[in-house]
Amino acid sequence: MIASGIGVVLSSVVTPLLLLAGGGLLHLTALLRIFPDTSRSAAHALGRWAARYMAQFEALLASLSNVHRLSDLSVTIVPLLHLAPVCVPALIAAGLVWIALRRISLRGEGGDLIARLRARPPHANDLEEHQLANIVAEMAIAAGLPAPAVLLIDQPEINAAAAGGAGGTASLLLTRGLLDQLDREETSCVVAHLVAAIGAGDIRLTHGILAVFQTFGFFVTFLDLPFRWSAWRALGGLAIVMIGLPRSPDATLELLEGAMDAEALPDVEKVWSVIPWRLVRRILLVPLLPLILISVLLRVVLFLWTALFLGPPLALIWRNRRYAADAMAVQLTRDPNGLASALSRISGSGIPAGGEGREYYFISGPPASRRGGFTHRSTITASLHPAISGRLARLHALGATTVGDERNRRIRFDMIRQYPGRALIVALLLLPLFPLGGALILAVFYLTAIAMTLGLAAGLTIAAAVLG
Repeated sequence: MIASGIGVVLSSVVTPLLLLAGGGLLHLTALLRIFPDTSRSAAHALGRWAARYMAQFEALLASLSNVHRLSDLSVTIVPLLHLAPVCVPALIAAGLVWIALRRISLRGEGGDLIARLRARPPHANDLEEHQLANIVAEMAIAAGLPAPAVLLIDQPEINAAAAGGAGGTASLLLTRGLLDQLDREETSCVVAHLVAAIGAGDIRLTHGILAVFQTFGFFVTFLDLPFRWSAWRALGGLAIVMIGLPRSPDATLELLEGAMDAEALPDVEKVWSVIPWRLVRRILLVPLLPLILISVLLRVVLFLWTALFLGPPLALIWRNRRYAADAMAVQLTRDPNGLASALSRISGSGIPAGGEGREYYFISGPPASRRGGFTHRSTITASLHPAISGRLARLHALGATTVGDERNRRIRFDMIRQYPGRALIVALLLLPLFPLGGALILAVFYLTAIAMTLGLAAGLTIAAAVLG
């Protein structure tokens, strides 16, 4: 459902293209004398459907003439609701894209992350690494699971992750920094958390979340087709993987994820560099300027829509899984203090190089100061992690006594009862944030509506004219 929500913004592009593709196939079947009358009637029905919703656009534009102040925006709600069925084809398309990308990702068995991190098996002659393998085996037996493979990442960060695929094979990836800086009890608790996550099915969930981001990247790549050669390579490679021809799916999916980065803006000059004359290139680019404007606007709205409406439910799912894995780790080890101490140390570290875009795979994300900008995929993926302070507070409820100062960063209701006057002053200072947040959500909603209106007005006009 979350992945399908991405289709709401892109319905202005996807729906007209689906109408044109469907109408084209129907006309082709009519030319091939395959139920010609029925095929032509169905194609004309698609054209009439597009024309009917063009009339709804006229009603929307008429309602905008009555908007003179912010409170008048309510008159646009009814016309917008009448346009809602236009989003349905794009919602279905986004859901199907997510299903396909998730299947491809599961097929990879997490090998892309292992390769990017350059993870290796433990050295047989290293006593500490040999003990780590024993700890993993002990925790797997305690959880009633087959022992996962153990791989080491030769980097100084303190972190760990679990990876795997559809075949049921799982691997624990632990940094050498974790092995060097945590004691045996803390390491056992980290391993217990990862083993508990494997037992709860979190590996399949990570592939589902990854497919959401790749669906996002797929549609951004789709928007960039007129402007980037790499967009054509990514979608062409995806088509090759889908039909089963030999090609690395990980490399193809990496191109889709790369489209999420703010640096991957349309490179129009590079695409048109095949034309040697600069003046001719500029003349040919003039008709594309409205398309470029709509593409950039849709891209910005897509980031805002994802961050405000799709990111929070995705984060809620993943954070609850992390809390559950922490609780199961305490059950396996009977040592809430060890896990609390390990999380406190990990919180000051980061993600090992090569794990960018997969922050949620790891037991803890990077500090906020080390993340990228608002539109950077590392910021989006890292925001799925629960705050360490929240996890420590829950471990305190499970019996941990050495949670440090992290617990004090959360709201302390006993302090509110002790100092009600100060709490009231803080509440009054924060009160203006609520209308500002509401105004931001309303602005994103109407910015989305404007972007969809511009794209759909052009797309449905073309579809209605072509399909008759």
